[in-house]
Amino acid sequence: MKKILLALAGFAAGSAAFCTTNVTLYGIIEEGVLVQKPKHQDTTVQLKSAFDLGSRWGLRGQEDLGNGYSVGFTLEQGFSPDTGATANTTYGANAFTRETVLWIQSESLGRLAFGRAATLGSGLGTYDMQTGYAFMNGYGLIGWDNCMNNFLRTNNNIIYRSPNLNGWTIGLMYSNGIKDDTNKWSDNWHYYGAGVKYAKGAVKSSLIFEVESKDKSVDPAVQAKYALNYGIEYNTGSWTPMFTYRFVTQDKNLKAHKFGLSAIVPYAGGRFKVAAAYMFGKDERITVGTDKVNHWQTGVAYEYPLSKRTVLKASAGYAGSGKGWKEYGYANDGNIYNAWQVYAGMHHFF
Repeated sequence: MKKILLALAGFAAGSAAFCTTNVTLYGIIEEGVLVQKPKHQDTTVQLKSAFDLGSRWGLRGQEDLGNGYSVGFTLEQGFSPDTGATANTTYGANAFTRETVLWIQSESLGRLAFGRAATLGSGLGTYDMQTGYAFMNGYGLIGWDNCMNNFLRTNNNIIYRSPNLNGWTIGLMYSNGIKDDTNKWSDNWHYYGAGVKYAKGAVKSSLIFEVESKDKSVDPAVQAKYALNYGIEYNTGSWTPMFTYRFVTQDKNLKAHKFGLSAIVPYAGGRFKVAAAYMFGKDERITVGTDKVNHWQTGVAYEYPLSKRTVLKASAGYAGSGKGWKEYGYANDGNIYNAWQVYAGMHHFF
């Protein structure tokens, strides 16, 4: 009897281990010190989390259904290690704030996913398709989305990603309600995205079109937003030059073009990232003086790996603006008009 019980206990332990073999716990912790001076504001020194990579922990799981089909999920929670607070809480998210997705996939048909996720042109998350800029959403005012009225994460998504066809991938994304979808369909705030990406050999390139419908719950004057993003990069074998362009238009808000040149250059066991971008257009939120605006940003960062999972990093960046934004300083992390920043930090993968 004792032997039978021991055998059953061993079997149960083995079964439990087998059940968890396709579930992965993962995460990133980033922390550093940021010194910044916005126009007309004091110089500050901050312990700054998520200046480049957002700190997070998550669970990924996958089950093979056979015949080329599989099902899986991602649950990803953002947090701020300097305070322990929950991060990425836009649109009411308060648990697994970065991504909560259930998906089913076929090797021949692609992946269909459902849940909260980052948008196709966000520079974030599993389903992002953006290429062509070394900093993407990282490094504060050097980031591509600075002052550009970007799309980030949305709720209630249906997402399709095609199989890789000789380097080509198609992405489609629809949000039935960016915040919620409990109202009549026409009253919900929707997101629509379509993108195509090419990644083969030394070349990566993407073209993404996104639409955000009018949010009737905020400002009735602000209309739907449209964005087009193109990026291309080429790995020469010694360094990677990049180019990207974005056009955004929204009545009673920002209408602008932005161009960016950047590069990743390996050096002394690490890599430099350098970038410069210029934007011009109209900000129809300005009611006094000119609504014509322009903005430029430039910066450099160096990242040095202490191991495969731990990286030291340092950066310096500057942003300036003219015309209607000439006297603006710092609005929030996504809108830094006239300022300089210096940062030193570290991130660790687990």
